[in-house]
Amino acid sequence: MSSILLNDQSWYVQTKGRPDFPALLLLHGFTGSHASWDALLSHWSQTFWTIAPDLPGHGRTPAPLNAQDLTMAGTADRLATLLDQLSIRSAAVLGYSMGGRLALHFAVQHGWRLSRLVLESASPGLDSPSERQVRRAQDRALADDIMQKGLDWFVPYWSQRPLFRDQPQWLVDEENRIRLSHTPFGLAQSLRGCGTGEQDSLWDMLPSLTMPVLLVTGQRDRKFAAIAERMARHIAHATWLSVDKAGHTVHGEQPAIFKDIVERFLKEHL
Repeated sequence: MSSILLNDQSWYVQTKGRPDFPALLLLHGFTGSHASWDALLSHWSQTFWTIAPDLPGHGRTPAPLNAQDLTMAGTADRLATLLDQLSIRSAAVLGYSMGGRLALHFAVQHGWRLSRLVLESASPGLDSPSERQVRRAQDRALADDIMQKGLDWFVPYWSQRPLFRDQPQWLVDEENRIRLSHTPFGLAQSLRGCGTGEQDSLWDMLPSLTMPVLLVTGQRDRKFAAIAERMARHIAHATWLSVDKAGHTVHGEQPAIFKDIVERFLKEHL
């Protein structure tokens, strides 16, 4: 575990396993951190060198003062710098939700650095400019609320959103513990810089992806299942799998099944 200077930002990065193993880069979702992967790392680190950063505004990685320094494109470039600093030529990349949106930017901008791509409950963004404008306003309003009302208000509000409604209580408690480890400023800046409304649409770029891609969604998460089904039609080497008795957070709600699905996909494409 250490902090690494990536261009002009200091990131906290947790690594496990051996550097001579194939590299697996893990990108958490909004309000998550490197700790979001703890239940899986004891298994994956036996086969892969796992790299789990705290993305800017989360955990021990501070958010920049200017949200314009926290764009998806700029953050994707810093992922490439992270691999350079760890002497990794290419890595398998797994991104969940916001981390999946970031992983897609990384794949579009630095495709040769990705050996395989796993997208869990992810999206290429909103392809309608008017929808992006509405979502941008919503994200900025939420960022202002977080700054004004604090984490004591935000954490229960966020955990009760429809995406997480069916989560077991033990998972809600664990995710809320991670959420409370952040700062209001960090989460607000993440929304202002990396929110769905701020992200460029990558729908038109999906056919350019050449690496094997695994799309994973929960059977209860109809919104992201529909997105994944549509994405699979645009990506040449894509497989879409739906996991029963799971919602948005498949890796948390069905960790054993998720672990096996990802391991099988990664080993098939070693």
